[in-house]
Amino acid sequence: MMRQVASTPPFRVYKPSESTVSVSAEAVSGASKALSFSQRAHSARPNSSTRVLPSARILTSSPRADLPAWPLLALLYGFPLLWALGVLQIAPPILALIMVAYMTVRGGIRVPGTLWIWGALTLWVLVCAMALRSSTDLIAWGLRWVNIASAGVYALYFYNAPQTLTLRRLLGGLATLWGTLVVLGWAGVLFPEFRLQTPMSFVVPSGLMRNPLVRDYMQPPLAEIQFPWGAPEPYKRPSAPFPYANSWGLAYTLLTPVMLAIFTLTRRIAHKILLLIALGLSTVPAISTSNRGMFIGLGVCCAYVLFRQILAARWRAVAWGLAAIVAAVIALFASGTVDAVLGRQDYSDSTGGRATLYQLTWEATLQSPILGYGTPRMAPSVGVSMGTQGYLWTLMFCFGFVGLGFFVLWVLGSIVSGWSAHRSYGDHPVVAWWLHSVSVCAAVVFIFYSFDIAQLSILLLTSTACVRYTRLR
Repeated sequence: MMRQVASTPPFRVYKPSESTVSVSAEAVSGASKALSFSQRAHSARPNSSTRVLPSARILTSSPRADLPAWPLLALLYGFPLLWALGVLQIAPPILALIMVAYMTVRGGIRVPGTLWIWGALTLWVLVCAMALRSSTDLIAWGLRWVNIASAGVYALYFYNAPQTLTLRRLLGGLATLWGTLVVLGWAGVLFPEFRLQTPMSFVVPSGLMRNPLVRDYMQPPLAEIQFPWGAPEPYKRPSAPFPYANSWGLAYTLLTPVMLAIFTLTRRIAHKILLLIALGLSTVPAISTSNRGMFIGLGVCCAYVLFRQILAARWRAVAWGLAAIVAAVIALFASGTVDAVLGRQDYSDSTGGRATLYQLTWEATLQSPILGYGTPRMAPSVGVSMGTQGYLWTLMFCFGFVGLGFFVLWVLGSIVSGWSAHRSYGDHPVVAWWLHSVSVCAAVVFIFYSFDIAQLSILLLTSTACVRYTRLR
């Protein structure tokens, strides 16, 4: 049985069975036979094994069962429950193993070029374990490796399940994640000192619960409360479902373009109005996080989509986009948001502190440029660990310039391979542009934002959606 993979624009190949075609007894001439066969070939129903898949080449293989959608959907749609149960660091790798098992049993797995690069990064992180010094280092290194490996598995699984994991299903799952972010962000604004007692908090040994990070996962706070010296009052920055407000800001940066893609895809006016209301309400916790990098990232996404609109000569959309951007900038200044965000620097010089930390991280990496150190290490002079405060610095310090190079190569590869994704989205090219803007944004924000499992998963899934033809239904 032939499996046809269509290049842009995608098309179906129908192979009629012998039982559905017959040659008319009266068709005695060669011309009439050819005409009869052509008509029957186009009217026959497609065989159930026919697939419409994203690729620039034709592959042949025997029919295989479709991968089930539930493992990835359980991760996305079940994200609020996983957080409430306290298993947000446990369930993702388990679901990744289930996906690996399904792909192993089914076989015939296709790997896009960008995921080969991601696989190289995953293997290199294993090699860098040789630089570890203690068992505690092993735990921290293991968490980072599991996050990188799991995100790659999710993307590979999604790429190979075009029939069960459609674009709309993926967008619905990511929208659930965005909704969770906004609802818990509002909870952090209203109840910043509240901590959730998850079921896992009663299971984890008390000794581990003394670790601040473990406690934040098992008894997650709704907000990160900071007490900078000299500030008239503490800064209460929404962070749930993550321990840190910066993680919330990064997730919001990566997911908001997805919501704008959904807005573009939605045809019903009522749904568009509801989405606009939700986006408007989301700005309250977003502003409360005081994340400068979040505004930079969203600006990059909007500028990129506007640039693509200009290249496509969609001048009405360009005018609306410029008007929306100008209105947003005016609102930020008029509401005092810009002054509030920048005013935090009067009591917390995070910019100067980061610059010093980055310099120390760079100098230390030069002493171990290939393998790095496996995990962040404390810099006594600044009281912060080197290899933090940005994924660029984490990769460079922990996994050397080789690890950093693999990630940068993956980002650039994702941008290049997803550039023409809009051609596969038919009448919805803006959907592809918003999804592609996530990879473009990541090329900037990874300098000062750290990526955890949720952020890596969002990044890889949106990137994969740009290189896999997905039917809109």
